[in-house]
Amino acid sequence: SLLVDVARAVHSAGAQAVTLVNTAIGMAIDTDTGLPVLGNVRGGLSGPALHPIAVRCIYEVRAALPQIKILGAGGVVSGHTAAEMMLAGADAVQVGTATFADPRAPIKILRQLQKWANAHSISDWSQVTSASHRGGLKTLND
Repeated sequence: SLLVDVARAVHSAGAQAVTLVNTAIGMAIDTDTGLPVLGNVRGGLSGPALHPIAVRCIYEVRAALPQIKILGAGGVVSGHTAAEMMLAGADAVQVGTATFADPRAPIKILRQLQKWANAHSISDWSQVTSASHRGGLKTLND
């Protein structure tokens, strides 16, 4: 994919990490006027709508470049969505759009993520990062 090619190029140029992803270009049309809603016609789609795209991008780049660090961004609104990004290959996650509605969102998401980790007997975050590439979660009981 083009994204993997770009990640490979920046890694070859010396980058140690990438942030995946920012936004996808979207568009909305007002059905009463028939005109684009945004003054610039198109704009960045972010938040929960972007999350599945972000997870796919993280997964693909991790599969192609296991050595690069990945900061996952795009639709992190809960501990569950943060865990999903880490399972796909993110080393860390970024909370953006969720802070518009609640400036304390990162703290709440961290607490939810810790609760999720406890429920899955996670003792080290290395058990989570890229687990989907290693056959899924392995707990102490496996």
